[in-house]
Amino acid sequence: MAVPVMMKAVYLTEPRKLEIREVPVPELKNDTDVLVKVHTVGVCGSDLTAWKGNHPDVKMPSIPGHEIAGEVVAAGKAVTKVKVGDRVIREPIEYCGTCYACRHGRPNVCRNLKVWGFALPGGHREYYVSNEDQVFPFDASIPWDVAAMVEPYTIAAEVNDRAEVMEGDYVLIYGLGPAGLSIADWAKAKGAVVIASDMVPKRLQMAENFGIDYVFDGSKTNVAAEVMKITHGEGVNVLIDAAGAPGIMDNAVDLISPMGRIVPVAFNFHPSPVVYAKINLKEARISGSRLESGKFPVVIEALPRHQAHIKAQITHSFPVEQINEAFELAAGRNPDVGKVIVKYCD
Repeated sequence: MAVPVMMKAVYLTEPRKLEIREVPVPELKNDTDVLVKVHTVGVCGSDLTAWKGNHPDVKMPSIPGHEIAGEVVAAGKAVTKVKVGDRVIREPIEYCGTCYACRHGRPNVCRNLKVWGFALPGGHREYYVSNEDQVFPFDASIPWDVAAMVEPYTIAAEVNDRAEVMEGDYVLIYGLGPAGLSIADWAKAKGAVVIASDMVPKRLQMAENFGIDYVFDGSKTNVAAEVMKITHGEGVNVLIDAAGAPGIMDNAVDLISPMGRIVPVAFNFHPSPVVYAKINLKEARISGSRLESGKFPVVIEALPRHQAHIKAQITHSFPVEQINEAFELAAGRNPDVGKVIVKYCD
């Protein structure tokens, strides 16, 4: 494949304004680098935070995007893990490798962490260069739009691991946006009994279509009471907050069983009361979850089993020339809008 000299790149130049610029195609700098042609990029809630001008790591002008699927079009002479023609997903984080978290296998919380699309240029460009260690090949039978959802599903896998979800566990998930649905889908695949709550009819219907065991409209149902009925008064073994609404976690410790685990996924900066004696009495655990660590190979291997559910979450796609419309739609809180994908080529 002939690589052009210039490419399109999308820049966030000011809040709510994206501009397409012609810039040079990046060149390989190291023998272990690959050049990747971008095909699809997903629009995430954190992208929208940056787009609105509310992300502390973003210094405009900046290139957004961290859910990136593309094709290797050139490779350095020392590259062995992928080859030209491979379809790949890029892990969107950069880390130091030497801090406490990195030394203990948790680069996702590196003290010097930088994330593509925020502190570093992201995937909304026709080409990018990466070291080979952070691109992961996937089978050509996987559609490009589905491949752009690999990164969100790595979040789902990470959350399930942080919660130590096991077969037969009762898992309560607040919020059924793309994150909550993906987490629920992954938990169900692990053999858990999943209880989920949201207030958007389309999301509730999708969760039912995914085979989620109990789905409740939180605006009409006392979810806490239903949880206790379902679990015969014991409480759920895992509680996951993918909604982030103020007050939603205030009774979380009361709703979990002995040995229960709580994972707050959504970034909710409203304080919640915690009675630590209740945590002691139950030997409960509250575990944060951020990004992912080592989950790309796991999710890519499982992708065929989740493909139909991933496809169902994608409601809109736009060519890069309409990227402003794509972000406007994703940010519009329309209940009929699920995942939005931006296409760079077919």
